[in-house]
Amino acid sequence: MKAQRTLRVAIVGAGAAGQAHAFGYRNASMARDLAGTKVELVTVVDENVSLAEQVAARYSAAKVSGDYHAAIEDPAIDIVSVALPNQLHRAILPEVLSSGKHVLAEKPLGRSGAEAEEIARAASRSDAVVVIGFSFRRLPAFAALAQLVGEGHLGELFTVEGWYFADYGADPSAPISWRYSKEAAGAGALIDIGSHLIDAVSYVGGPISVIHSCLLKTVIEERPAGGGQVGHVDNDDIVLLTAGLGAGVTAQLRASRVATGTPNSLGVEVRGSKGFARVDSITNNELVVFSDDTGVASWLNGPRHVVMGPRHPYFSDVAPMPGAGVGTGYGEAFVAEVQTFLRAVIQGAPIDTGLPEACRVMHVVDAALQSAASRAPSTVWGAGAEGAS
Repeated sequence: MKAQRTLRVAIVGAGAAGQAHAFGYRNASMARDLAGTKVELVTVVDENVSLAEQVAARYSAAKVSGDYHAAIEDPAIDIVSVALPNQLHRAILPEVLSSGKHVLAEKPLGRSGAEAEEIARAASRSDAVVVIGFSFRRLPAFAALAQLVGEGHLGELFTVEGWYFADYGADPSAPISWRYSKEAAGAGALIDIGSHLIDAVSYVGGPISVIHSCLLKTVIEERPAGGGQVGHVDNDDIVLLTAGLGAGVTAQLRASRVATGTPNSLGVEVRGSKGFARVDSITNNELVVFSDDTGVASWLNGPRHVVMGPRHPYFSDVAPMPGAGVGTGYGEAFVAEVQTFLRAVIQGAPIDTGLPEACRVMHVVDAALQSAASRAPSTVWGAGAEGAS
């Protein structure tokens, strides 16, 4: 029998993302290689202490606090999970990262490439593991798509199309919040849902090296601010990008937070010399794939719908009943995310969503904003000669 190791966790930010982190920690030991690890949620931190108390009760945390210092100053805490609004990252994350504790932080890393690099530098004072929460990578179908491309089954890659459509901003009577403020959030859809989209396209097709064109549009320019007041929206609702990837692949990215009737759809479609494949988070247990298989009668050789099962990445570690066709959901992506994080902490396993990847996403955001302002192509910082792709 393996000796049990206990890792004690504090969650900073008790909103939806922080609660998803808590769900991930609670179920992380489903993976066989983590069965000897006990994850104990010790503290939930939020300035809304009432919300922190609710989350602590739901996930059996012993303590709550309204001050994040309670997490980083407690010597019993091994891991700090951070899920805060964008404008707080620059103020809080450097302290958390330099505390010596292992950190799982929600995306995005600040509001710009400069902020991301500043935050990342704080981690250089610690040898702790740092992972950024690009959770869609952990959906089995997305990981299977990346594997399919990486192993060359689609041949030479030609194009990647990515989209993220959500409708959380579609109702003009929905109140103003920090997400609609350039000062608080940075960009709008481009950074909020777009950071997931940028990461997903990069994960499957390779790093984005140049933004050829960028259109940003605000559809709902004013929202209720309470007390009969109106708040002004000064960041984007809709994003249209064309881009070049480092391997000379052409990409198109579309994002909208006002996509009426589509609550949450992140998808990627890849086309190459031997076929195509597509994944959409709405049907996240299915991979659509076509390959030019000459061994199949032409009238049978169409797109196939591959249902996720134990042979696909992450599935067996997160599915309550790990059999093909039973399905997993987005909650399980957070379980797989935490499992990946814990493997890095305990086993020294490699990380594919660390600070370099998070900074790269923010440099793509910067290039998109620059391209939109100049109406000209913009090279992604750090892409070097690949920017000509």
